[in-house]
Amino acid sequence: EKRFFRKSVEICEQDDEVEVPPEAPHSAPHLELRSSDSVFTSSATQQGAASSCAAMGHDPSCPSSSQEPGKDASSTALIQRGKERDRELEEEAEMKAVATSPGGRFLKFDIELGRGAFKTVYKGLDTETWVEVAWCELQDRKLTKAEQQRFKEEAEMLKGLQHPNIVRFYDSWESVLRGKKCIVLVTELMTSGTLKYLKRFKVMKPKVLRSWCRQILKGLHFLHTRTPPIVHRDLKCDNIFITGPTGSVKIGDLGLATLMRTSFAKSVIGTPEFMAPEMYEEHYDESVDVYAFGMCMLEMATSEYPYSECQNAAQIYRKVTSGIKPASFDKVNDPEIKEIIEGCIRQNKSQLSIRDLLNHAFFGEDTGVRVELAEEDTGTQDCLALRIWVEEPKKLKGKHKDNEAIEFSYDLENDSAEEVALEMVKSGFFHESDAKLVGKSIRDRVNLIKKSRERRQQQLLQQQQQGYEERRDSTLPSYTFSHPSCVSSLGPVTAGQTGGGGGLGGQEGEELPEVDQHVRQQ
Repeated sequence: EKRFFRKSVEICEQDDEVEVPPEAPHSAPHLELRSSDSVFTSSATQQGAASSCAAMGHDPSCPSSSQEPGKDASSTALIQRGKERDRELEEEAEMKAVATSPGGRFLKFDIELGRGAFKTVYKGLDTETWVEVAWCELQDRKLTKAEQQRFKEEAEMLKGLQHPNIVRFYDSWESVLRGKKCIVLVTELMTSGTLKYLKRFKVMKPKVLRSWCRQILKGLHFLHTRTPPIVHRDLKCDNIFITGPTGSVKIGDLGLATLMRTSFAKSVIGTPEFMAPEMYEEHYDESVDVYAFGMCMLEMATSEYPYSECQNAAQIYRKVTSGIKPASFDKVNDPEIKEIIEGCIRQNKSQLSIRDLLNHAFFGEDTGVRVELAEEDTGTQDCLALRIWVEEPKKLKGKHKDNEAIEFSYDLENDSAEEVALEMVKSGFFHESDAKLVGKSIRDRVNLIKKSRERRQQQLLQQQQQGYEERRDSTLPSYTFSHPSCVSSLGPVTAGQTGGGGGLGGQEGEELPEVDQHVRQQ
């Protein structure tokens, strides 16, 4: 019986770098940072040149209509020099500082990079390093002296945070803008925008999604392992930034989240679509960031905003607190990604932790080989349908066809990963020098499936136990007071026990369950 089957798949990627669009989208409703290059581009000059060229028709001075190579080159050079002069004049006019920080280290330029509901971001400069920064001006929140002191303390703490997946926070202070107080935050400048890029992707490549998510998790792990732990509390794709040159991902708006938490200490602050249920009760810990990460991953996997089917925040609140998942959850096709998201947003103690996620095989460092379920695991069958494919052929010695995966069966009771890998080598799918790597990839995936089954089994047992207790509690009062034989086992019923009725009537029987329920809740 044939065991291995070749399949053509669309998930095999060979690109070496994460593809990042050159500019942040301008259609997103939230604040976006445009590319720094676009700030200095004179669109008027470009449009003027194009329109004048079109108006001239066959004028020889227009490069597109010139018939002579010499004149064409000369005209092009003149136009280019004109553009350069315009750019130099524009830069000279714009790169004059319009404000400085209290210590004089940071300069603000009159170049607006983005605007939000209550903040405006300008281009700035760090005069110590001559590196461009983001100068964020926030509307005054009218902080009390205690809140001001608390924010200053937390801001000092944020200054010391340095991690490759966290947007650097440099400084903050109170200022006066057009006669009104405002708070200024100076942060690292992210020129390529936020993960709102994913709206441009119809289908995000698994390799890109995995790379971005892994970096987000590393940033969250860094925050959660500080002393005391730092909870972002407002994580969403809108404040996760991308750096254009490297494609690296960084969590931002830490200073803003801190300020919001300080100035709205007595109210619920956050983004409803990404808020864990416990945040509405204001009793929460690092797990709220895990929940938000799950929603970010859901948005990345579907290119759809979570709970977009809801018309307002009240509808979202009702669904979240009732444990109803976003409609987009059912649109996730990859069973592994779907399971990870479910593990992040489930509402019980078995929710995955950041460490669990980082140790998950899906987020493991790329080895060039991926193994996943070929079909959703029901948790009952002993034989699994798995799929293995090569993501990066350069990391392996064997030759592989593009977009080709191998589907195979794996018996949990009788098979071993190493033996299956050797069978694949003998069948000509892999080079013998890659057998160890292939075996490890299969073993890691199988172990993960087993752990997932154990976790689901524990959840099922908990649900069954909870259901049993609820049924027992609901039947206990009627059983106790409807059968005289049970009275002796409970002892004599006194007036104090029955509320002074001295009997076993309906009134006394109705009061006791309420007391029982109250005690159980305690």
